[in-house]
Amino acid sequence: MDRADVEKVKGSIDIVSVISGYVSLKKRGRTYVGLCPFHTEKTPSFHVDSARQTYKCFGCGKGGDAFSFLMEIKGVSFPEALQELARQAGITLEKRGRRQSSETRMLYEANRLALMFYRDMLRSPRGEAAMSYLKERGLSQETIDAFELGYAPDSWDSLLRLFRSRGVSPEVGARCGLFVERDSRGHYDRFRNRVIFPIRDISSEVIGFGARILGPGEPKYLNTPESAIFKKRKILYNLHQVKGLLRNTGVAVVEGYMDVVSLSNAGFREAVATLGTALSEDHVQLLSRFTDKVNLVFDGDAAGRNAMVRAVEPFLGFDIVPRAVLLPDGKDPDDVARTDRGLWSDLLAGAPSLWDFIFDESFSTRDSSKLEDKKSLMKELVPVISRVRDPLFRELLAQRLSLRLGVSQEVVVREMKQGGGDGRPAAPSRNTSGERRPVEEIMMRLMLFDDRAIRMAKLFGFAGEFRDNDLSALARYLIDHGKEGLDASACPDHIRHAASRIMADGEFPGDPTKALIDMGCRFKSRAIGADIQRIQRELVQAEENGDRAKRNSLLVERQNKVNERKHIRAYVMEVLQRI
Repeated sequence: MDRADVEKVKGSIDIVSVISGYVSLKKRGRTYVGLCPFHTEKTPSFHVDSARQTYKCFGCGKGGDAFSFLMEIKGVSFPEALQELARQAGITLEKRGRRQSSETRMLYEANRLALMFYRDMLRSPRGEAAMSYLKERGLSQETIDAFELGYAPDSWDSLLRLFRSRGVSPEVGARCGLFVERDSRGHYDRFRNRVIFPIRDISSEVIGFGARILGPGEPKYLNTPESAIFKKRKILYNLHQVKGLLRNTGVAVVEGYMDVVSLSNAGFREAVATLGTALSEDHVQLLSRFTDKVNLVFDGDAAGRNAMVRAVEPFLGFDIVPRAVLLPDGKDPDDVARTDRGLWSDLLAGAPSLWDFIFDESFSTRDSSKLEDKKSLMKELVPVISRVRDPLFRELLAQRLSLRLGVSQEVVVREMKQGGGDGRPAAPSRNTSGERRPVEEIMMRLMLFDDRAIRMAKLFGFAGEFRDNDLSALARYLIDHGKEGLDASACPDHIRHAASRIMADGEFPGDPTKALIDMGCRFKSRAIGADIQRIQRELVQAEENGDRAKRNSLLVERQNKVNERKHIRAYVMEVLQRI
């Protein structure tokens, strides 16, 4: 990448026209405003400055130039954003080779040569049986071409002979996994009589291949082994094609290449697959760059249900709550896509969160009224919950477990702190003032020194959230009478004393705006948590009564509260701008 190219493109594009392709903008003074594409909002807080060629959202805080916007909205790298903006500007960039080691470059080139060979074979007379197989599976020619499917002939040296004719060393092909070494007798083709699925990384480089056998034989599916450029735990099949689609739609994680291809053929493009390995933290990290909406798809049999439960592990350190999609017995995504498109949509729409699924699975095999089963459930679930990174979500899960077990939340929390699992509860966060003060005292200090805090407390109903009776009474008084009311003769003594105690330390230190946002989030989260706890109690009651309609209504209400919790900070920041 050349700096001159970047400056040339930057000087040739207009950020307003770039962003207008994704956001409806209205001119307001010297800037343009619209609803932010990066968070949910009703009042526009997304501003585009045509003079400075920058954007800024005062709700979620995201900002930058046209390059950073395209990288954020489409989930692409800087070089990819540069290429896209150059295309929009009608600029042709010189292709400059990547700074790759000679070894890496040779491996990529070997895979490109193999891809060309396999594709040509599928479209040749030798590939008729493979092409017939794909057509019988219902794949269109457009889908076959889009996924670059190929065919490895039933021969021990077809690809090997091509490499030799092009002057490419078989040793390079062996390091890619394309050939197998037969001791001192040379090499032979790894893939024979198989349909070929090219595997590309996030940058669209061909890094390996998957292969399905035609006819009987084992293994049914075979991958190239790992190499210097191919790490299965870091790659998701088809992510390079759909990464730009996932922000709003989310992604379905399935188990096989053919599942992905068939779903795409049926019109469901947003699917990826692991490469014969369990979903890893690397996979989740990769997905988190493009979406927080993840649907895990497994077979509905016992093995699939067990795999679904285990799938929670890589998500524990991320702010992603996946949904659990269990397929009907005997069906896989390929079957559903080919025979019942509506069923696939219904399965995704009705999928519970993975945590709901885990709780239901665990409780389905125990009698939670029995002491020994309560203990067993605690030992099973507490270690997992204790490793959830998000402290608010960890607390909500603890509430959920306590309700379903019929024990106090304090018991669950104590078990988490005493070492359920790795026994590491979240480290306590530092408050905004830099002082070790209770949350309620910090909020009250803000209310006494910043009128915005009073207006926020009134709007959010925070007065009822103070657990200290004196502070609650003081909050209500400030909302009704303002700070001036404290000097009035009618002000009750206990209210005046509470205010004096809080004000004794002087004015609020640090940044009050940041503190207001933090405290607003804390109090709002507390209120949402209480709502979710209430909903959960009602949900348990509805399940016991067999009231399916009530249960479904409560599930929707709970999900709305969970969604509300995800966007608390953006919401509080938006409100703060208006008050």
